[in-house]
Amino acid sequence: MNATAIEPDVKSAFVKELERLSGDGYVGPKLDELIGANPGLLDIKFDHEQYREVTATEFLCCECTAGSRDLLESLIDRGAKTTLKCYQETVENDSFVECLLLSGYMPLDFSANGDKFLDCMTESFSFLDEDEAQDNIVSLLPLLLGDVKPGDQFCFGKLSLSHIERLKDLPQLEAGVTHKEGGAFDDILQEYIKNNDGYTRASVET
Repeated sequence: MNATAIEPDVKSAFVKELERLSGDGYVGPKLDELIGANPGLLDIKFDHEQYREVTATEFLCCECTAGSRDLLESLIDRGAKTTLKCYQETVENDSFVECLLLSGYMPLDFSANGDKFLDCMTESFSFLDEDEAQDNIVSLLPLLLGDVKPGDQFCFGKLSLSHIERLKDLPQLEAGVTHKEGGAFDDILQEYIKNNDGYTRASVET
């Protein structure tokens, strides 16, 4: 069933359950049943009093709590798509970005000026001390580079084979395309590559 065919009462029940469970971090039986019968619910937009028109993943990113992050990961595992808005709402939160990357989507251009998401994310960590900011970026690089294997531990739990398959859809890191050459992210990336030669994706383009 596509999103346009979903009955209003089904949509309303989905939104109600989504809001109720957003702080708990798990998909309850009723929400699971609704999604199973109406997979289009995962990407349908609904009006929210605070966040206006959002999808389920956008709503959970706007909430930006530990519970909503865990529920976000569960919905992504069920096929929910992520959007530019998801990244805009959580750019300063590396644990949310980890979950969002599992969808296989990462925006390139992040602002009207053409700034790249990875550069903006790196800049957003500038309020942290230098070591902590760099650690946040480094923690994401295995996912971005495909330098991972089943069972690797991340904020959302252990990496699965299905996670790894979706990560293959992420754009390959390339200076000038995914990030600014010689920028702060590029400096951290090049240092990581120099110190770690075991990542599994093709060599990074420069």
